[in-house]
Amino acid sequence: MKKILSLTLIAVLTLVLSIKTIAQSTFSKAIKTCESYSQDGSIMHNGEKFNVLITLDKAKNDKCIYKEKIYQDKKYQMLTCEFNQTQQDFIADSMTRFNDMFKKEIAKNRIFEAKLTTNGEVFQKYLVNPQYCKITHSKK
Repeated sequence: MKKILSLTLIAVLTLVLSIKTIAQSTFSKAIKTCESYSQDGSIMHNGEKFNVLITLDKAKNDKCIYKEKIYQDKKYQMLTCEFNQTQQDFIADSMTRFNDMFKKEIAKNRIFEAKLTTNGEVFQKYLVNPQYCKITHSKK
């Protein structure tokens, strides 16, 4: 009886962990470990189409570099951020919750899965702080 109960418990735990892994987005998994990641797409704003390129790469200082480039032709705006492991964990968890809330919208446009500027929680905590993120623009 104990053996059957143990096997049942193991099966349930495995199922719960599998569901949690499936629920987590590709970007959330990538930022948690800072594995190389790239996602491109486009968004509409005020009737104009903007291209978006999002990348993750490891830095030499063990930080994770997040880049979000929004561009049209040669004009661009680039958000570049550096995050440590604690911040990566927070962002991964926040983006998982964010992506769960906006499943339908993200299914229509995958770029929002990784676009940190659309997540208010991450935006307020990190993106507006020059200690973590910097914005550059194309020259006019």
